[in-house]
This record gives sequence, C-alpha cells and structure tokens, in this order.
Amino acid sequence: MSESTRYVDAWWLPGFEPAPTTSWYELEGDGFVARAPRLDAAGFAALLARLRCARRDYLRLLPVDQIVQRVGAAINRWLDPFSPYLHRACRLIPAFTGYPEEAVRKGLAGYLASFRADNLRRLLQEELGDPEVLDGFRPRPAAAGLTRATGPELVLHSFAGNVPGLPAQSLVAATLTKAASLGKAASDEPIFAALFVRSLADVDPRLASCLAVTYWPGDEVGPPDVAFGEADLVVAYGSDAAIEAVRARVPAGRRLITYGHRLSFGVIARERLTPDELPDLAERAAYDVVRFDQQGCLSPHLFYVEEGGVVSADHFARALAGALQRWSTIVPRGRLTADERARVADVRRQHEFRAATTGGAVYGGAGDEWCVLVDPDPRFAASCLNRTVWVKPVADASALPDLLAPVRRYLQTAAVSADFDRSVEIAALLADLGLDRVCPLGQMGDPLVTWHHDGRFNLLDFVRFTDLEPESAAGRWEFSHPRRGILGIEPRETAHGV
Repeated sequence: MSESTRYVDAWWLPGFEPAPTTSWYELEGDGFVARAPRLDAAGFAALLARLRCARRDYLRLLPVDQIVQRVGAAINRWLDPFSPYLHRACRLIPAFTGYPEEAVRKGLAGYLASFRADNLRRLLQEELGDPEVLDGFRPRPAAAGLTRATGPELVLHSFAGNVPGLPAQSLVAATLTKAASLGKAASDEPIFAALFVRSLADVDPRLASCLAVTYWPGDEVGPPDVAFGEADLVVAYGSDAAIEAVRARVPAGRRLITYGHRLSFGVIARERLTPDELPDLAERAAYDVVRFDQQGCLSPHLFYVEEGGVVSADHFARALAGALQRWSTIVPRGRLTADERARVADVRRQHEFRAATTGGAVYGGAGDEWCVLVDPDPRFAASCLNRTVWVKPVADASALPDLLAPVRRYLQTAAVSADFDRSVEIAALLADLGLDRVCPLGQMGDPLVTWHHDGRFNLLDFVRFTDLEPESAAGRWEFSHPRRGILGIEPRETAHGV
C-alpha cells in the first residue's frame, strides 16, 4: 500500500477488541482500504452469544414504538444536511463503488427518508394491524382469543453491493421484529452497513449492541459456517449464483429468505404522448435510468412506448436522450470496469449496424456516458445497464403479457405513465405476470417502505404467531351421545354381546 492509503473499518462487532495479533481482511478502494477482522470459529461463536444475550436482555423487552423512535432518530441523523454519517458515506462509498459523490448523496437521502419513524409506523400497521402484537398478547381483530408475534432470535443478512443503502431495509425489518442481526458486508460496497449501525449506536448504544456487521469472503468455509449454523433466519441478496451459494450453506430446517436477480421496465401509454407532456415524461424516465446507473433490480432496462400517440417512440427517445445529457452534467455516470466499457461499446455498435438495415436508431452522448437504443422489435431485451436503455414501440399495452412471458420469472417493477383507469388496467395485466410493483414514472428506484418486496411482506416473513385461544365448548365430552360416543357410531356387537 502507498503511504497515502488510509484504512477504514468495515465492521461493527459489539464486545470485540482488536489485538496486535488480529488478522484482517482487506478490500481495496480508490485511496482507501476497508478492513474487517478475521474471526475464527470461537470468535464467531462468542459474537453470536453476545448478540443473543443483548437481544434477550434489552431488545426483546423494548416496546416496538420505542424501537421505531430510535431507528427514526438514527435516520434523521443521515438526513441532516450536515450529517457526519452522510458526509463519510459520500466520501468513502465512491472509493469502492465508482459512483460519484452526487449519486451517493442523492440516492442515500432519497432511500433512507422512507425509514423515518412515521413511515415505519405505517409499515407496522399495514402488515400487523396492531403493532403492539410484537410486545405481548393482543386481541385478534376477526377471531376469538389473543395472539402475539415473535421475531427470530438471530438473523444473518448476506448483503449485495450493487446499490448503496440497501442493507438498511433488512437490518431495520429485523430490528423492528426484535431480532438480533449479523450482517455480512458485500465486497463491492463494504461501507454503508457498518456505518448505519454506528448511527444507531449514537442514538442507543444498547440497541446497537444487538447488531453486528463484518466482512468475510463469500466462498470462505470454516469459521463463517458457525454463523450459518447458529442463525434462526438467513436473508440473502444478490445474483442467482450468490443466492445458491448461500442456500447451500443454510442447514436443513432453517428459514431462508432470498432476493435475487430481477428485471424492471417502463410503459408509456399513448394518451400521455403529447408535446406538452413529453418534457416531463423524458425527465422522469431519465431519472430512473440515471439513479445508480441502472444497477438496482428496480431500474429500467427498457421503455415500452405505445403507438397511436401524438408523439412517436422515436420522438420520445430523442427527448429522453436530451434529458440524459442534462443529467450527465448533474450526476456523472459511475466508474466502469474495462469489461463494462467493452460491453457498452459492443451493444451500441451492434445496434448501429442492425438499425441501418432493419430500422431503429441510436442516440448517444460523447463517449459512452449514456445511450438510447430505439428498436422496432418489441420483444423484451435486457440492457447492458450503465445508462444504456432500450426504447421499443408496442402496438398496444395488451400485448405486454406475450412480450414479457419469456422473462416473467424475473420481473419486478414497472413504471407506468397512463391515465388512472388505464393504469389500473395495465397494472392488472402485469399483476398476472407476477410483477410485485407498479409505480409512476420517475419513482422506480424509490419504493415506499410498505411495498411488497418480491411480492412478499417485509415484517411478516420474519415473525411467527402464538395464539391464546379462549375456552370453547366444541368437542367437549358432555356433548357426545350417551350411547354412541363422541363420533356418534353404534358400538360394535361381539359374539358375547355389546
């Protein structure tokens, strides 16, 4: 390492104190090296024991609304314009991800705002009805008796590093259900998760003692297997290959929640394709493309433009190109690897050749900062990302189910710009395809905290319920027939009588 290289901690391990002999994992960034201690099996076991004890003695007993208040207070520290946490994240995350500071600042602020205290209360009420069911037995709303919800003792989170800030969703959900957490940081973005827990410690050190974050290579066996063996629930994010690698390590009978590879797109209905609305449509679509350079599952690979509007698909594509050019001066695209740069150039070159013979167009900025590919073939095409997006005309939105059928198992979010009635109609078509989210254009990367991620619940997937039933007369012996018994069947006669 050069003398100018600085080390930063990619870990938060309550009760752990580094020793002079501590060995470290090191992840190189631009001018920084993130490090995390190499824990042996005994070290993992001791850490997990501390997390369970902290949960038992504090988090398990903390009223859920107080958890909401503490998490909300930590979030407010990130949203403060002078936040030391946001400032540090905006300085360090670009060094490891290649995203510019502007992208990290805007992306984190927009995403973390969804975890304010009032939004968390909405989430609890939406999924549980009565949030206090996490504190003790409460009346069931439509059934007799009482019930309570109990979260797992320990959750292991395996994070992905494609979009900064995403670990907050999993860590907050586990904490709301009163579970202790161990987060495995991603090698591509090892900064945010530990920094987020440090902001919780600033609000409530005892709450932060119920969470731990560190890093180890995903293919390392031995000591990390202690964590997989001890966790009551494992939550895994990442590519299909990464998900399968985690699945292979989860013991039989243990719960696993996965969030794997997904595809998203936009739909613009003909009634919105007017000269007056075109600038706003293009600006919203460009924002969805620019946000973290399409690296998230919620980012658009293409925009379907319905034919029959005053503005054609090609006119929309040109307006989108202009908006992308403006955005490139506000939030520059992130750093590309050599392979990513070659892939962008190859896709653009291939489509330029095809467009010259079969129709279509290519609108690109100087170099490879952004590119809009107009393709008359309406079949779904995945983008190479990094601000390269397809625009495809479609005769009518009713054709979408057939066009999307080959990739339906991967579909997640669609941004729809249409009149209200048609939005509902299109959303119904997409729901049948398995999409879990339909949102307005310009909001693809900013889901509500109450959204059903991959069509599931955010909190209910973590908890189990215990019912306390009232006394009931059903099945009691005094209601049985005096001679035929509880089943009402005549007793069998034998050769010696009944």
